[in-house]
Amino acid sequence: MLQHDGSIRIAWQADGFEAIFVRARFRAAPELERFARGVADVALLERTLPDLRKALRRRYPGEFDLLTDEPVDAPARVIVSFHPPPGEPNPDPW
Repeated sequence: MLQHDGSIRIAWQADGFEAIFVRARFRAAPELERFARGVADVALLERTLPDLRKALRRRYPGEFDLLTDEPVDAPARVIVSFHPPPGEPNPDPW
């Protein structure tokens, strides 16, 4: 489900977490959706955070950061942030 911050939320009841939020700053919406589908596919099979991390590293080596957010008054969540695409060098000679 697309969130107000531009991330996609995937329900994931495992290891004390409630959801996975997939973010892909500076990427097109279809690319974010493709990443989120891939994360969801992995999350269906992997039911612990260490296994999820390992499986995602195999599928997307070096392409993302995985963090956890465990606020005191809210359910814990996993955040998968895909790295921005490589930038173009500044063509301006200044």
